Amino acid sequence: MHGGPAAAAPRWLPPPAPVTTGSESTGTRPPVPARGARTPRCGRAGEVRPCALCTVRPGCTIVDGRPGPGCLDLGGTMSAIATALLVTTLAVTGAAPLAGPPGGGTTVTPQQAGVVVDLGVEECAWDVNDRGTVLTTTHLVHGGRVLPLPGGLTTARLINDRGQVAGTVDGQAAFWDGSRLWMVGALAPDHTLVYVTGLSERGELVGTSAAWGGEPAAFRWRNGVMTELEGLGGRTDASDVNDRGQVVGAAWVGDTQHAVRWETDGRLVQLAGLGDGSGSSLATAVDDRGRAAGYSYLSAGSGDVRPVRWSATGAVAEVGPQGGALGVVADLSDRGRAIGWVAPPGQGQQAFAQDSGGPVRYVDPAAGEVTLMAVNDAGHAVGCLFTDVGERAILWR
Repeated sequence: MHGGPAAAAPRWLPPPAPVTTGSESTGTRPPVPARGARTPRCGRAGEVRPCALCTVRPGCTIVDGRPGPGCLDLGGTMSAIATALLVTTLAVTGAAPLAGPPGGGTTVTPQQAGVVVDLGVEECAWDVNDRGTVLTTTHLVHGGRVLPLPGGLTTARLINDRGQVAGTVDGQAAFWDGSRLWMVGALAPDHTLVYVTGLSERGELVGTSAAWGGEPAAFRWRNGVMTELEGLGGRTDASDVNDRGQVVGAAWVGDTQHAVRWETDGRLVQLAGLGDGSGSSLATAVDDRGRAAGYSYLSAGSGDVRPVRWSATGAVAEVGPQGGALGVVADLSDRGRAIGWVAPPGQGQQAFAQDSGGPVRYVDPAAGEVTLMAVNDAGHAVGCLFTDVGERAILWR
């Protein structure tokens, strides 16, 4: 659950330009990647392909198979910042027609290709709320109409059912609460990287604040007040927040990240990992019951990463096809629908959706190269269809 996207769950916000607290500027930021830059991808040198485990950001290039200058290289494991770039799958079952707001906007007619519905916007869809409003990088899509972002936002990544939106203004992390535009600010004056990764129905934000070259720290933000979340002695990353105020993400011990949940009082609860528990893990999403989802490596040093769910008590269970598969859960609805990607043995990467206790369902490969970012409580899902000429905002039914 991401405010309603995982972006995500996910949900990466471009590095803001000047850091601000309220209306006061406290620093400067490096140039922001140009709007319209291709969604990050990775592969061998010269290749362009989706990669859910890339720790990269827009403007990144691949040099000799590794992220080049301007990338976030976190040693082969992901933080909540990188998770915002995850390819995420969403399922849309029994989708009702969306009721559009009166007046304004540009009417578009969705084009269907199998189970994938093209929303008519040439950029990725990052989030969808329970009212059916889809959020793309620079637009809202509702009832077949493409509308501008509210409140002066220039980019966006998260929307909740109240229509509140987290995004950026000229590169600065910002939040539109429905009547007022807030600049999110940073945990410290030298923190020039601020990423918002979760938004609740209460208007609470979570994310990560860091200085260039410094150790990121997770935060929660409400009504202009930013609070740092405790860790395990190292860096911390927040991924998502539910309507009870529980936050999930990761806390690091040395070079290993451990999936965690912060309770409403700020207390940190470590979530179990698969196998012997020595491998890195990350919780990417949390529902209103405190259940979480994400990924866990089977052991330290292993490249075997599995999509997982955690119960409200912290017990871990693998998600995916029988026999196991590499993969990640990137978002989770309050009704228990997990979405993400898996790569079953002998097969390529596939987007999937799974209801709690139900079978795994895949996006039809005939629909094209699909990655998805978020799922709402109706089971409606949004993301990207990648083509030779760019990205398209889509729903997956």
